[in-house]
Amino acid sequence: MWRILAVLLFCFPAVTVTRAMEPERRDAIIITGRVWDGFGFKDMFLPSLSPTLHLLSGEDSAISFVETQEYYWPLSRQVYVDLEKKREDVVGVLRVTRDGVIVAELEPSSYATLYPEGVLNGSGQLLWGANAIDAYSAYQQEERSFARRYVEAEAQQRDYERKLLEAGAARLRGAPVEVIQPPDPLPKPSLRLVTAPATAYRLALGAGQYEMALTVNGTPVPDTVRRLDVGDIAGRRVTVADVVPEERWTRPIATNGEDMRIFARPGSTFYLTLSQADRFDEMEYLPVVSPQQDAVAGRSVWVRRMASPVDNLAVSFVQNGDGQNTPLARLKVMQTEGSGFGYQVRAAKDGEKEDLTAFAVSVPAGAGVLRGEVRSGGEGIAAFRRDVVVVQPRSDGLALGLALLPLLGWLGSKMVRRTAARADTDS
Repeated sequence: MWRILAVLLFCFPAVTVTRAMEPERRDAIIITGRVWDGFGFKDMFLPSLSPTLHLLSGEDSAISFVETQEYYWPLSRQVYVDLEKKREDVVGVLRVTRDGVIVAELEPSSYATLYPEGVLNGSGQLLWGANAIDAYSAYQQEERSFARRYVEAEAQQRDYERKLLEAGAARLRGAPVEVIQPPDPLPKPSLRLVTAPATAYRLALGAGQYEMALTVNGTPVPDTVRRLDVGDIAGRRVTVADVVPEERWTRPIATNGEDMRIFARPGSTFYLTLSQADRFDEMEYLPVVSPQQDAVAGRSVWVRRMASPVDNLAVSFVQNGDGQNTPLARLKVMQTEGSGFGYQVRAAKDGEKEDLTAFAVSVPAGAGVLRGEVRSGGEGIAAFRRDVVVVQPRSDGLALGLALLPLLGWLGSKMVRRTAARADTDS
C-alpha cells in the first residue's frame, strides 16, 4: 500500500507540469490562403488577432475564412491552430473597399493550383471554377494512364530480361545465337501537377491599401474585418551568387548585395554559382508568407527563385589587364586520399554525373595582384558584378614591426622626457 502511494506521489508533479503546459484553446476565425510570393504559391494562415493581410500583386491569391481552435504556444511565441479538430468554413460575400468605396464583392469559388513544370520550378497558376475541376479530372486521368503504361513497360522489361537469361542458357548448350529485340524504355513521369480543388475567394488586386470583410445579407460577419495591404513586386529580380570554396564545397557563402566583395588567396580557385532572386525589404515579403515572423524595416532579404541563364563570365585581375571568358562548367568533386581531409575539384568526364555546375575562377599567384573583377555580359536581371580582393600572405617582419610599434613609441616618449629633464637640470 505504501509503495503504491509513493508511486502516485512521485507521478503527481509530472502530471501537474503537463497540465500546466497545455495551452488554452479558444474558438476563433482565422484566414487561410494560398498566396502568390512573386514566383510560386505559399500556404499560410493569419491568426485572428492579426489585423492586416499582406499580399503581392501580379497573380491571384486564394483565401478562406475558417472557424477553428486557436492557441498560443509560449515556447515558440507563435499562434497555432487545430484544423483537424475543428474546421468550419465561414461563407458569405467578401466585400473589398478602398477609402470607403466598394472595389469588389466576391463569392466563394472552387480553385486548383496548376504547376506545369512541377512545384520547385515555379510558374504556378490558379485555376478557378469549372476550369479547376476539369483540369484536376484530366490530371487524374493522365496519372492513371501513366501508371498503366508504366506497369506494362515494367512487364515487358521483365520479359526481356527473362528471354536474355533463357537465350544465354541455350547458348551454353550449343544453341545458335538468338537476337532479342529490347523493349521500349520505361516512360518518364511528368512534372505537371494539379492540386485537388478547394473553395476560396479569388483576390486579384493592384498594389494599394484596402479593407475587407465577409458580409451576409449586407451585414459584416463579426471577427472577419481585416485591413488588406497589396505590395508591388515589379523590378525585384536580380542576379545573386554563391561562392563555393574548394576546401569546403558543401558550405557555400552567399554574396547577394552588389556592394559585397569576394576575398580570395593568390593562386587559389573558387567557384561561383549564379541564381535569379527577388530582393525585398523584409517588411514587404515576410508578412506575406509568414505573418507571425518578426520583420525588420530596411533590412533586405533575397529570395532565390531559379538558376541564372548566364553561361559565361568575364574574369579580370589588375595583373592580367583584359578579362578572360570563363564558361559554366560541369565539375566533379573528389575527396583527397590520406590522413588529410580535403577536396579536389576537376572537370566532369563525358557520361559522368557532375557534383557541381559552376564558374571556376582562378586567382593569379603574383605578389602584385591585389584586386580583380567578375562580371557577366548581360543586362537587366542577368547583370552581375563583384569585386575580388586578393589577400596576400602576411609579412612576418612587418607583423613583428607593427606589434613592436607601441613599445617603440613608449620608449621614444621616455627618452624625450628624460632628455627634457636633463636640459632643465643643466639650466
